[in-house]
Amino acid sequence: MTSRSHIENTIKALWAARLCEDVEATIKDFAEDGVFEMNARGIGGPGLAAPIVGKPALREALRGFYATWDFKDWRTLDLLVDGEKALVRWRAHVTCTPTGKSEVFECYDLIGFRDGKIVDYRQTTDTAMMMKLAS
Repeated sequence: MTSRSHIENTIKALWAARLCEDVEATIKDFAEDGVFEMNARGIGGPGLAAPIVGKPALREALRGFYATWDFKDWRTLDLLVDGEKALVRWRAHVTCTPTGKSEVFECYDLIGFRDGKIVDYRQTTDTAMMMKLAS
């Protein structure tokens, strides 16, 4: 069983790496078969239309994501841990780099752990706002 403190520290480290756009540090605590999925299938964007499975695929998706989306003023609003699952509610000022459009987003991440590693990361965001910023 993964401890609560390990889960909290892992999530904090992941987001610190994410905000620095450090791909390797972002994925270091994922299991080799870990899954990332954004609840954004309806927008049809590359990397957003299906689950991303495994570190190599996640590495590639993050490079594209970092080139497209810039996060500022990110902060945790809530962090709940129950067993080996965590729910993070966060807020950030997000800019779509190609269009220069930005907005404040509030999102939820549901993160599953096994043996201290992230095995399942599900992110829910405002997909209508993503489409508005990207167009």
